[in-house]
Amino acid sequence: MDDSRQIGADGSAALTVGELFDQQVRLRPDATAVRTAARSWTYAEFGRETARLAHRLSKLGAGPGKIVGMPIPRGPAALVGLVAAMRSGAACLPLDPDDPPARNAEVLRDVGCEQILALSRDTWLPGVQLLDDPSLRDEPTTSEGLPVPAPQDLAYAITTSGSTGRPKVVGVPHAGIVNLILASRDDLDLIRPDDVVLWTSPATVDITMQDCLMALCCGGAVAIPEQGDLPATRIVHEARTLGATVLDIPAAMVGPYGGSLLPRLAKAGVRLVAAGSSQLDGRGLAEAAGAMVVQNCYGPTEASVAVTWYRCLPSTPQRAPIGKPIRNVRTHVLDDELRQVPVGEVGQLYLGGPALARGYLGLPARTAAAFLPDPYAPTPGERMYATGDRVLRQPDGDLVFLGRIDDQVKINGFRVETGEVEHALRQCPGVADAAMLVREDTPGGTAVVAFLAGTPSADEVLVRRLRERLPGHMVPRFYVWLDELPLNRPGKVDRAALAKFPVADLVYRGRDRGEQAVARPQETDQGVTAP
Repeated sequence: MDDSRQIGADGSAALTVGELFDQQVRLRPDATAVRTAARSWTYAEFGRETARLAHRLSKLGAGPGKIVGMPIPRGPAALVGLVAAMRSGAACLPLDPDDPPARNAEVLRDVGCEQILALSRDTWLPGVQLLDDPSLRDEPTTSEGLPVPAPQDLAYAITTSGSTGRPKVVGVPHAGIVNLILASRDDLDLIRPDDVVLWTSPATVDITMQDCLMALCCGGAVAIPEQGDLPATRIVHEARTLGATVLDIPAAMVGPYGGSLLPRLAKAGVRLVAAGSSQLDGRGLAEAAGAMVVQNCYGPTEASVAVTWYRCLPSTPQRAPIGKPIRNVRTHVLDDELRQVPVGEVGQLYLGGPALARGYLGLPARTAAAFLPDPYAPTPGERMYATGDRVLRQPDGDLVFLGRIDDQVKINGFRVETGEVEHALRQCPGVADAAMLVREDTPGGTAVVAFLAGTPSADEVLVRRLRERLPGHMVPRFYVWLDELPLNRPGKVDRAALAKFPVADLVYRGRDRGEQAVARPQETDQGVTAP
């Protein structure tokens, strides 16, 4: 890096993630940067390791304008790869190695990715740089000589579901994530130099960028739990074992379990919990948390992770607000004609400012449809993103999330287009038509349910075919065969009727037992009911 670009102690002159991280390496070489249950790395050690890999990537062609693919699960290797890719000047693209190889290969082709970081060589991967390559020891251990990207160069790319059956890839520039990091440190008290942030999300979820980079760019430490799911009980154990003081938990977990989970986290030493990904039930959270802070956050993949924040109070209602925008973010609540709606009235939320993603990589038409000229921007030519979320602005300025205006859903923190799952279902044997819903009343808790019409196939056949096309979180847990899917008056699938279908009363002999459940709805004056 060019050391002539001086960074102030407040980070105000820093334009990229790499510059902020390098600053911490210089200021806190002996402080802990990363820890697991087995070992820890100081900033000096982690800086050397990521610098070596960054230099190797640079020699292989990585740099500003390039993307480095990273099919690596959450863990120390993934964090090394993420930081090294950004220090090389390139953007990182995390992928789930357990996703269908054809899907991952398709994503890499769509974005023109030529450099891949991996733990092993797989047949579906192009050229691969292994993270445990012994020859990396010969590479330089500082950032000297590495290219410095511009603020509008991409820092990372994240996949998100596509309604056409193909995933989209969102590219986010350094300006957006740096804006969030500085707001987290200076305005929101989300991170302090002595904080330990527990990495709770999969590497492929953009919350990873906030949690890991916020810590490493502000002098804190990233605590990495063992691989695997993190249910409520395990989160408490990992927080206590690793000494976590800050962590993210999905709102869907905080709501049902907050009354018992939050006091245990506070007792384990956690000072702040951030919730997001879905609507948060805010009743009683502040009382359960005690002195611990509970923050509700909101942000689409098409922006730099979180763009609004709200601190839960004893007065917080059941529908917790998503709060006010962070620094430099513009929020507009507009009607169908892009006119601002009055306070207290419902409209679609539009976002503007440096937090916005560049768009959908390789999809200019989709980008132009979602990223529009911002008529309210202080500078002509700026853009705004149409979130598809219905909100209202309260008199105190807080925004309240009221739901989607389309068929997107959240599954385990991932935003999913129902059309992508339904497209894959229609390619399965015997399926003539399909609809998917996320139901919270199924045996075993919240699950993806597929409603199918056609000639019933065994569930294991469906699951096998779907796993060739979809990530695990998109594969339905239950399959309900109907004579035909119910339709509403306009002739579209009646999702409201399917949402009332008494799924829990069916005898599920689903994929866990190798058979299928078949149900035939009956028409009544009230609509579709169970047989």
